[in-house]
Amino acid sequence: MSDLFAFDHEGDLVVDSRLVAQELGINHESFMETIQSYQILAEQEFGVFRFQTGKPPAGSRGGRPERYVYLNENQATFLMTLSRNTPEVVRCKVRLVKAFSKAKELLRRKQDVASQRAVPYWYQRMRLALSDNTKPLPDGYFCIYLRMMDFFSQFEVRLNYIVPDVSPTTEKRLIPDISIGRMFNQFLRSEEEIAVEARREFLGSGNPIDFRREGKDFHEIRLYNHVYPESSHGKNNIQEANAYPIKYASIFDYYLQEWWIPDRCLGYLQERDPEGIDYIRDAVRMMSDDQRDMLQGILLGKFLRALLPPSQSQ
Repeated sequence: MSDLFAFDHEGDLVVDSRLVAQELGINHESFMETIQSYQILAEQEFGVFRFQTGKPPAGSRGGRPERYVYLNENQATFLMTLSRNTPEVVRCKVRLVKAFSKAKELLRRKQDVASQRAVPYWYQRMRLALSDNTKPLPDGYFCIYLRMMDFFSQFEVRLNYIVPDVSPTTEKRLIPDISIGRMFNQFLRSEEEIAVEARREFLGSGNPIDFRREGKDFHEIRLYNHVYPESSHGKNNIQEANAYPIKYASIFDYYLQEWWIPDRCLGYLQERDPEGIDYIRDAVRMMSDDQRDMLQGILLGKFLRALLPPSQSQ
């Protein structure tokens, strides 16, 4: 059975005729013959068919380039009426209705995010995080929050997904900088060969770095006041956090981009905001091939390859 979903194509929500045929349990060539038989009538009533030529969608049978159609909701519904109500047809109709309903909700959420925020939320959070003047981030040091925001801001900019301070479904806090910081420090202390080689490449020595309070390198750490939203932390929202010497920025970026994002980020978000993961997955599936290819070339692509392996990306 296919994973039937609707997506945005040139401003309209559509489904792929190949996935519809799979859902119906019929040969796609036969389905295309039906489409062409009723093409004139369907186009007069529901708009011109969007014929495509290209490789089959990932996960479908066959590997040769083929002709297929992006069907809008009315076209797909009309074609369903031409089939007698076998269990497969009834199931396909139900999934078709759900697919378009879900896609419409996704578009509505995107529009809500875009219209409600003149200033992006990631930027508001960055300003808040460093807004304390009694113990600011010192010169020559970096904080994990700012380095990771280069990545997390892309969720909002590219997908209109805002990483919530508190998940509306699980009610768990989302404070990824703490999780990343803890695991980064474990990486700095690790005796595994990959960690030793990374320290040798970025720091000039494979010796472990121990930033724990009782550790030999804690004296290099400075503390600054990090300001969290009151929505997640209440009145106790100003907390001391580590500031790291700038010489460790390169190895942190390496750890974030090559380890945490591809291997840990999905699990972190899935546990705390599973509804958000569903939203991201649907948003990516609704994109055109060109849009998805563009995302693969930026930092967000490392996360998307974990979320949607090649066999699920279309």
